[in-house]
Amino acid sequence: MFVCLHINPKEMRLKDRRKPAALSLVRIEPPGSAPFFRLEVTQRRGCKELPWNEIEQMAGRLRTRMLFPAGIMPPPQPAARSAAQAQLEPGLRAFVPKRLPLLLSLQAARRVLQAATTPPRDLRVTVVDTKGVLCRNLEALVPLAGSLRVFTPDPKLYRAAAEQLQLRYGVALIISSSPGCFAQSHVVIADDLQLFTGREGGLIFTPDSEHTLSGCRVVRCGEPLLPPQHAQLCPPGIDPLLFACALYELCGLKEMERLQFSHFTFDAVSQTFTIDDLAGTLDNICAASTVSLALSGKA
Repeated sequence: MFVCLHINPKEMRLKDRRKPAALSLVRIEPPGSAPFFRLEVTQRRGCKELPWNEIEQMAGRLRTRMLFPAGIMPPPQPAARSAAQAQLEPGLRAFVPKRLPLLLSLQAARRVLQAATTPPRDLRVTVVDTKGVLCRNLEALVPLAGSLRVFTPDPKLYRAAAEQLQLRYGVALIISSSPGCFAQSHVVIADDLQLFTGREGGLIFTPDSEHTLSGCRVVRCGEPLLPPQHAQLCPPGIDPLLFACALYELCGLKEMERLQFSHFTFDAVSQTFTIDDLAGTLDNICAASTVSLALSGKA
């Protein structure tokens, strides 16, 4: 479960200006998942600050699992060493997704690989996963790549996955802790752009919004296409993708794994792209790399 903060656009009447802000907690039950709550705040006229202490008290134990409207954040709190520690310390904390954003990057890359005309045997795919988030999701990439690699600073995170792929499909998953292992990949699914040099030539699918990578084809997902029955439950001002992540990670709504996006963009490019556009770009990348290898072989 989690809590979405909703600021009521209707201010309290002038005659109630001396009263504290009105707060209410509404339980919402989405189809197919555990419930979440909408915490509604109606401020008194002329008051700019939100009643954060009252909001924290109303949120209760879910105060560390909160979604805030764009541009509104609670007073900063010291970083907690763990979720358990956060529960013991006072203060409101914004929900930070741990799994779904990278999984959706993998799903987008998978759809592009499926739409490409380049034979799978000629495609090199690398997953850059520093925390082992995707260790149970590599199976979907097996028929789409001739070479499948994983970069992780902790190889044991993927040891069981490698054994399973070997037994089930006869695929040798290459696990490396060297960042150079994905330099020549046609497609990379990555959770951290800081590991890149800027010389990578493939398509890079990532949920990492904190860093940029100039000179590379970094694919960014556009607007998420929430199912209608869930889109209508997303409170105004709440990021739809963050809302989907909370439903998936905190309410168990597995349907969000299949979430698609309206479009995609590249860093520093204003144009928008579809899955087919990205597939065409991938085919061009593969063709160029084949020519380059042929020329280097002749040399």
